[in-house]
Parts: sequence; structure tokens; C-alpha cells
Amino acid sequence: MSMRATGALAVLALALPASAAAVPSVTSVVAKTGDPGVTFLTDPTGAGLIGTQTRYVVALDGYALGLVDDNGVAAGGVLDYSALPADYRAPMTPEQKLVYPAAQTGLQAHATCSDVASLERDDTILAWQGGSRGDPAYRYVPWQTTSAGLGDDPATWLSVVRSATGVDLTTVTDRAAACTRLGGTYHAADGSTNIAGAQVAAAAAAAAATQVAAATAPLRTQIAGLQRDNATLARAKDVSDRAAAAARVALAVAREAQRAAEVAYQSIFTRPIELTLAAKRFAPDAGVALITGSATDPVTVTVEVTRRQRRALRLPSRVIAEVQREIGPEGAVLVRLAPDRATVRRLRQVLSAQRGRTIGVSVRAVSGGNSDAARATLTR
Repeated sequence: MSMRATGALAVLALALPASAAAVPSVTSVVAKTGDPGVTFLTDPTGAGLIGTQTRYVVALDGYALGLVDDNGVAAGGVLDYSALPADYRAPMTPEQKLVYPAAQTGLQAHATCSDVASLERDDTILAWQGGSRGDPAYRYVPWQTTSAGLGDDPATWLSVVRSATGVDLTTVTDRAAACTRLGGTYHAADGSTNIAGAQVAAAAAAAAATQVAAATAPLRTQIAGLQRDNATLARAKDVSDRAAAAARVALAVAREAQRAAEVAYQSIFTRPIELTLAAKRFAPDAGVALITGSATDPVTVTVEVTRRQRRALRLPSRVIAEVQREIGPEGAVLVRLAPDRATVRRLRQVLSAQRGRTIGVSVRAVSGGNSDAARATLTR
């Protein structure tokens, strides 16, 4: 994966916390894969780079998984709930969510057996995902015995597969052959892609506060309703003591949940600034950094050389690139570290003049009174 694609996927992998309602969110980036014989020397504009690959991050139930779209299946994949806001989908049935056009993707986190009618029925697909209740996450029935790493439990679909096809996947040694015997076509899951785990975790933690904030408003409404009910119960002598006790317990639970939600929400505004490079070695105009910190704070990112390097390279300043951005509401921002054209041209001349030549630089992020830095190397 390219540095730019890796950084973009990492900052977008904002996993939903396990304490909130878990629905999947799918983010994709189309990355250049390179073409034989095409280099910067033969094609400085990059117009000849036509090979691409779609790469995804799936965020679900506190988990983040990086995948590439390489199994040849273009539809019937993980559902993308970023197209279905909570208020919009509230009146929808699971069947309507399952077929909603804007939520469809071609991403399969599990192996599948397509073209088998009993497995492609909507009621079969919903059967292992809560049936007529809840939010379905997948537009297929998995054809494997292991978890995809998204908090999914094979026990939920193995019995459904057995009922729909008569095949017990736990005893089958060749699942592809078993699918073919049913008249179906076996497809492996889309392949994994290398996403920096620390970046994903940092972005996911930042996203947790955003999700908790969204959950706090309806929780406050619920608490107010419970308080009104409790007062009514106190005045109504014909209401049983058991009902009043249950209401008090529910109120205490709701208050505790509110306190926990507010603590988690506030934590995003006291986060230290952290800088993570997509790669330690990059071309002069190809650096990418992920900055995490307090939401909405301004941040300045600079790339600097030493005084000796500045004189040797005949540069006007030690600071060869400076970018000013604002940390997003999820607590993270992706920054491209690109000097101006004249500086890039000078750096490329120096790097090209001697085979294997590199230039060491320092990348620094400053926000308020906090800062973080990392060393990097400029290469051809």
C-alpha cells in the first residue's frame, strides 16, 4: 500500500465503541499499484500509472480491519452504515436495511459460496444476524468456520448454513469443493492490507468520544423520562412497590451510564499531541503524517533540516515545509508534508546527483503548548 493510502485508511478507521450500538462503517481508498516500466524518469506526470486497487477499512463493534478488494466479487458485501444515519434508519426494517442501495459494497470479510439460492435468500442472510431485529452488518452468509476479526462469532452462521444447505462446515475439509457440489461458486474473503495498528487504535479511540457524544443526548432524554415516571409512581398509591423499585434501579443504571459517557466524551479534549509518520523514508513531496490530539485544536506541522544541511543544500531556510491544519472532531487529522515547488526541485537535484544519497529531516507537530516530533529520511 502507498504511504498516502496507508495514512488515509488509518485515520479513517474510526471504530465504534463496544458500549454503543454496533453497526459497520466501510471506508475505501483507490491506490495506485504501479505498472511495469513506468517510473518517474519515464513518466514524470504519473499519467501512465493506470493500475489501481481498492483498499478498505471496516470498523465494527470496536474492531478495525484493513482489506483489499481482490476476490473478484463486486456486490453483496459488508453493509456501509455511514450511508444510513441513526435517525434515518430508525423506522427501517432489517430487510430494508439489507437491500438499501447506498449501503451496498463489494467487500467480503469472509469466504462465501455464491449462486446457491438457499444461501442468497434475505431471510437466510438475516437469520444469522438477529433475524427480524437489529441491524444486519453483512449481505451474505459466511462460508468459513473462523471469525473475520470483526467481533463476529462463527456459531451464529454455522447452524444457518447447515439448515440451508445440509453442509456442516466444521467437518468439511475442502469448503470450495463443498460449495461446488451445491452448484455454487466459492470465493475467498478479500485479502488483508497492512494498516498501521497503532494509527488505527489511536483514531479509533478518538472516534469513541464522538460516538459517546451522539449517545449522550438520547440518554439524557431517557433519564428525564425515568425521573418523571418515578415521581408519578410516588404519587400513585395504586402502583405496586415492585414497579417503583424497578424504576429506581433503571434510573440508577441510566445515571451511571451518563456519568461514564460524559467522562469518555471529555477525555477527547485533553489528549496530548501525537505525530505518526506513514513511512520513515519518502520522496521530498510524498510525506504523510497522522496527527492526533484535542479535537478542533489548530496544529502546525513542519519539516526541518539542520543548519549545516541548509548551508550545504543552499536552501533559504531550515524549514523546508510547513502545514497548518485543524484537528478534526474525531481527534485526528491527516497532513501531506509537501514543500514548495522550488524546494522540491532543489531537493530532487541533490538526491539525484549521487546514487543512494539521502537527506535526514525532523518532522514536528505543535499544538498549543504541546508538541511531538519524529525523524525521517528523504529519498529519491
